[in-house]
Amino acid sequence: MRDKFRLRASSFRLQAFCFLTCNLWPETRSKFTMLILHRYILKRFLLPLFYCLLLFIFLYIIVDLFDNLDEIIKQKWTLLFLLKYYLNYIPLILTRTTPIAALLASLHCLGSLEKTNEIIPIKAAGINFVKTTAPILLLGIIISLGIFIISERLVPLTFNPFSRKEKILHNVTLYGSKNQIFYIKEYDAQKNTAKDIIIFVQDKNRHIRQRIIAQKAEWLNNKWNFSNVIISKLNSLGKIVGEPLKYEQKIIDIEEKPTDFLNSAKRVEFMNSRELKKMIKRLSSANYRPQKELVDWHYKISFPWINLVIIFLGLSFGMATKGRGGLFARIGICLFLGLVYYGFMSISLALGKGGILPPLISAWFPHFLFIVVSLMVLKRNL
Repeated sequence: MRDKFRLRASSFRLQAFCFLTCNLWPETRSKFTMLILHRYILKRFLLPLFYCLLLFIFLYIIVDLFDNLDEIIKQKWTLLFLLKYYLNYIPLILTRTTPIAALLASLHCLGSLEKTNEIIPIKAAGINFVKTTAPILLLGIIISLGIFIISERLVPLTFNPFSRKEKILHNVTLYGSKNQIFYIKEYDAQKNTAKDIIIFVQDKNRHIRQRIIAQKAEWLNNKWNFSNVIISKLNSLGKIVGEPLKYEQKIIDIEEKPTDFLNSAKRVEFMNSRELKKMIKRLSSANYRPQKELVDWHYKISFPWINLVIIFLGLSFGMATKGRGGLFARIGICLFLGLVYYGFMSISLALGKGGILPPLISAWFPHFLFIVVSLMVLKRNL
């Protein structure tokens, strides 16, 4: 009852403010007047956004905790390690959940203004949709830039070091810069050592011409020192030509450093755009067409801007609903729009990785499509 009274009082204050602005003192429609309105609109947007993010972070951690409960007990992780792990998990959670939280907040903001008839005096005061929602759209740009910085700086820096308690990587594959393909059965990222290594050297036509097998490799004095090495030359049929060369110790000239092997085991979502671009260059130099990686790179650049697009989408549909339905109705609309958006994005990315769409278009086209949809919805309801 008290909340309803506060809502009505707030609505009455806004209506009175807009009435005075429009009728009694039109000269007061200044920057200061708009600042008051913008502060009110931002408050209606930021509060649900903040609560949604807190809820999503809490639920994400709880679900992940129960999913990995067996591993946590088996590894005997301490409470301090779990705390560090989930603190480093928060940037990744933010990048994944901010779009849906922003969509729900924008739907709630405009929907609640329509429901309490607060949008009517705003229109009567001659304040159009663009001026009304300008602070939210500006905040959408800031959020998008913030998510881009988080995904580029914080996620690779904070989350990945805690993704494994033991720094032993298994079955590492890397396409080298000199037409070389590396396969490592076991790689110790702390000691910079590799075990059971196979290196295939290709010619310009991508035919394997040389095979190097080594039992162990160590990174010493900025060079790779291989132990128990067997080097074999191969013909066009892949058969050994001549007698293989054997060495107990041999330094092999390769450009790849320990960080390259470590990054090759990284998932794309834990890489920044610079690391992904480096991988693309390495694959291109090995005469491979990195179609999938190019799509991932463009998507990494475009993904943060989903926040701005989805805020605009939420504001448009918030106007379209005219405040009909309550909180659960808005949650339903939010889930529907979110599923459609992510579903369309997944299809577009799959077409890009399959070579049907160019990488640039596959990553950016869904954004432009939903901007057009938002404009069409706005045109019908303004």
